[in-house]
Amino acid sequence: MKRLLMLMNPYAGTQQGKQYLADILALFFERGYEPLTFVSHKPGDSTRLAQTYGSQVDLVVCAGGDGTLNEVLTGLITAGCQTPVGYIPCGSTNDFASSLHLSRDILEAARDIMDGRVQLLDAGKFGDRYFSYIASFGAFTRVSYATPQHMKNLLGHFAYILEGIRDIGDLKPRHIRVASAETSLEGDYLFGAVCNSTSVGGLLKLDPNVVDLSDGQFEVILLKQPANLLELNDCLWKLNQQRYDTPMVEFFRTNRVMFHTPGAPDWTLDGEYAPGMEQVEIVNMHHAFRLIVND
Repeated sequence: MKRLLMLMNPYAGTQQGKQYLADILALFFERGYEPLTFVSHKPGDSTRLAQTYGSQVDLVVCAGGDGTLNEVLTGLITAGCQTPVGYIPCGSTNDFASSLHLSRDILEAARDIMDGRVQLLDAGKFGDRYFSYIASFGAFTRVSYATPQHMKNLLGHFAYILEGIRDIGDLKPRHIRVASAETSLEGDYLFGAVCNSTSVGGLLKLDPNVVDLSDGQFEVILLKQPANLLELNDCLWKLNQQRYDTPMVEFFRTNRVMFHTPGAPDWTLDGEYAPGMEQVEIVNMHHAFRLIVND
């Protein structure tokens, strides 16, 4: 019988995942896997468990939000482990799962892991930390980690919208220098993201014909300061229409980029808080992990 490491965050999203844990484990057992199961209780648990047990099993399954998946992948990458990962998205936004068209139905997602195929995907390295799909700073960035969990559980994705609206009054641009092999930029930017996803914060949708999660390239988005909310809304609308022909937006693709940010603004990595640094290099780790996807 094959072995499976099951890592669940019981607090993710509306906490539905834990209600299906017995059914998920029964499904895996019926399909020939002996599950080794852990439920996380604090940040870092999933990273430590993935580091410890990832190389001892045939498959790692993560049930939680994008932040939980970040922990699991960080554990596997730091351990130098290429064990395939199955993802059961249970979070409030699930950007990464949306990009991969993974089912939001918990039991269906578990069945898909058993029937899917392994795909090599890129990851990002941010200083000495890792991310699976996005590193971002500025406007709306704090929403993902500042929105109270009870609001996320009660209102789901709408909670992010509400918190984002509250954040607008405090938005201030940052003077930033950006350097890569492809371009060199300097200016005042309200928001910046280095991403490998078609969904950004549940607010922006990038062109799936442009984004390839395994091509060794990031998509970099920099949003300039709008004159007013109408201009900001127009810019966000164009981005959601996959139109990058607006003077308010800088958009380019690269595998390595350096940010110089005076004042060291805070970032988020896959929606989790990351303390700011005045200078940080972000590098694409080509084919860093193996994830089970649907055909």
